Amino acid sequence: MSSAPLVRDPDLSRLLNDGYDVVVQAGHLLVRHIPYVTEAVTVQYGFLAYPVTISGDRVVSDTDHRIWFGGSAPCDEHGRRLPMVNDEFRAIADGVQANFMLSSKPGPNGYPDQYTKVTAYTRMIADQAQALEPMATATPGAAWQEVEDDSPFVYRDTATSRAGLATVHRRFRGHRIAIIGLGGTGGYILDQVAKTEVDAILLIDGDHFDNHNAFRAPGAAPLETLRERPNKASYFASVYSRMHRGITTYEHYLDEDNLEVLSGATFVFLASDDALSKIPIMDWLEARGVPFIDVGMGIEEVDGKLTGLLRVSTSLPERRAEARRRVPAPAPERDDYGRNIQTADLNALNALLAVGRWKRHIGVYADVTNEAFTTYSLITNEIANEDLP
Repeated sequence: MSSAPLVRDPDLSRLLNDGYDVVVQAGHLLVRHIPYVTEAVTVQYGFLAYPVTISGDRVVSDTDHRIWFGGSAPCDEHGRRLPMVNDEFRAIADGVQANFMLSSKPGPNGYPDQYTKVTAYTRMIADQAQALEPMATATPGAAWQEVEDDSPFVYRDTATSRAGLATVHRRFRGHRIAIIGLGGTGGYILDQVAKTEVDAILLIDGDHFDNHNAFRAPGAAPLETLRERPNKASYFASVYSRMHRGITTYEHYLDEDNLEVLSGATFVFLASDDALSKIPIMDWLEARGVPFIDVGMGIEEVDGKLTGLLRVSTSLPERRAEARRRVPAPAPERDDYGRNIQTADLNALNALLAVGRWKRHIGVYADVTNEAFTTYSLITNEIANEDLP
């Protein structure tokens, strides 16, 4: 069983992009997870099937307007068998069989293509089920588990293909990203980077994942996980490896003695809140020509309200000085972020600004500013770009 022909066939790619659960098995195309109404007026799920052959990189239908159905007899919303249903058994594979042949010819020339045929039969069956259960769907998405051999994803990226952005998103290939610090903003950076086609993502953090981290991190960590106090990098790797194959961890803090772990990284996000520890890391990256983004925020309480700035400093090989001037000294005592106030929205915004800047740097997004420094002011709700001479 292989997904490669389906991915390249225009009709069947449309089915996959729409979210249908499609697979080729034993010379048949199977469209699974089709909701239908039974004679007992309940909603169940069956499958559609018809014979196909593989011709080069295309799946070619070997049948006419007919299609077969696996499950009990599909009915209308009142439990009456649909007129197009005929008793005709068809063996497909060991343990897989269709019990009924469906015949509904739209005209003398039948269906113009496989996509139209599958979606037409799906509507005739699923519309009856949706009359009883409006949330019943034939397009669950994420059901196609087999992906191209060179894909970094565990399952098919239908968002990119549906938007027609495959060529643009190929620009992520070849990149190896390191994220240093996963306590707050770093987790949101990972959340975004894991949804791109980068080759590898290295997560670096030597700390535990605790309750206060959970309240400013993406997703919802279970209580059992918090009780175990896993390493932050390990925790996030376990979550995002469900989507992206190339995630590895280094479960220690970085210092002068272990910076070689960054070897091979093509871009680094510095999301640690320890300003002193960043200095040798930046020195190492600059000496080796590795671009990086340093993020941070300074939040303080004034008159019972929070105010402050989010910061994104971008260091590229040709403009190092601008970024280094904007990396702050260790935070002063009044910095409330350092006291772990839960500011998940600001962590997320800081991360999105950084990831957007990275995507502009590698040519995924258009860019006319090429700025080295960005701030977001909480009190004025303004984003400012700045370059220093």
